[in-house]
Amino acid sequence: MRSKRIALGVAVACGFLLLGCGQTDIDRNRAQARQRWDQSRAEMVTKLAEGCYQRGEFGRANEHMAELIRAGVTYAPAHVLAARLAAQRGDLDKARELAESAKAIDPKSPEARYVLGTIEQALGHADRALEEFREAVRLSPHEAKYVLAETELLVAQGKGDEAAKDLCEAVKRTPGRAELHSALGDVLSMLKLHGEAVGSYRAAMHLKPDLPGVKERLARALFRSGAYAEAEPLLAELAGAEPEFVSRWVRLMRADCLLAMGRAPEARTIYEAHRLLAPKTAAPLIGLAKCDILENHLALAGDRLEVVLAIQPQDPEAHALMGYVRVATGRPGEAMAHLRLALDNPNCQGRRTVEQLLAQAEKVVTEF
Repeated sequence: MRSKRIALGVAVACGFLLLGCGQTDIDRNRAQARQRWDQSRAEMVTKLAEGCYQRGEFGRANEHMAELIRAGVTYAPAHVLAARLAAQRGDLDKARELAESAKAIDPKSPEARYVLGTIEQALGHADRALEEFREAVRLSPHEAKYVLAETELLVAQGKGDEAAKDLCEAVKRTPGRAELHSALGDVLSMLKLHGEAVGSYRAAMHLKPDLPGVKERLARALFRSGAYAEAEPLLAELAGAEPEFVSRWVRLMRADCLLAMGRAPEARTIYEAHRLLAPKTAAPLIGLAKCDILENHLALAGDRLEVVLAIQPQDPEAHALMGYVRVATGRPGEAMAHLRLALDNPNCQGRRTVEQLLAQAEKVVTEF
């Protein structure tokens, strides 16, 4: 009898234990279901808020995201978008806090790193920003905007060589991205590697002919690399596609190309048209002076350059040209002053030629 009571007690105890286990499973399943629902809801609300953000409906986007953040969601994209919205309304400290939260939730999120980098950059923390951009590139090496953010910051820090190296590597990884080729062309142009920049701009145009500004930058690179015969028709095309007041620099550069190719009469026509439109602007007068020099009208060139120097007393090109005119007309003493002023300017073009001309003038003065 006693043994029967013991057996019955064990059975009841087991029943309670099983009931407890069953309740634990139910609670766990409920918690998992709740977690899945919270995740799905966070994804849905974040997507809705992203749509508002892209349409410029920042108030509605803020309302959606504030509700999620208050609920304590652990969904990294929600914190990323909330950080963007906080930055957009100027609350950079809150934006950084939210971006840091996104990074903590998902350390492998390149977008969290990128957004945090943009916020650190806005706060003036360039080194921290660069670290985050580089981590974003490491996590997602084929995403162009991460590479562009990193290289733009490097350029701003005066590290153009490093930016060019990183862009070259990015182009090798993702050769089909026109914006990367274009950015590489920009950095190479900044480094005065215009011939190499031409190749990058050509690649960008081949991949995306309508990429904004790439045709203009290709034309500039061709001109600065001395490929005048290639640059001139492209500049003519650009000049014809825009109103004259918009394409003034294009027309002047085309005139410089024509002049470099020895087509002085065509160049003169363009310079004259610009001089009539802007009589107190130095560039067309300098162009006309160059035409005069090529056509051996040295006195007229000197008169034009006097006008330029009255407008822009420190213009290095005008001083260099005036130095040449003075040497050519037998006034080496006056030439020396102009040539030295040209060389004193860090933007002096054709420095070696100017130095040779100065040496020639000094020699003549010494001999006499």
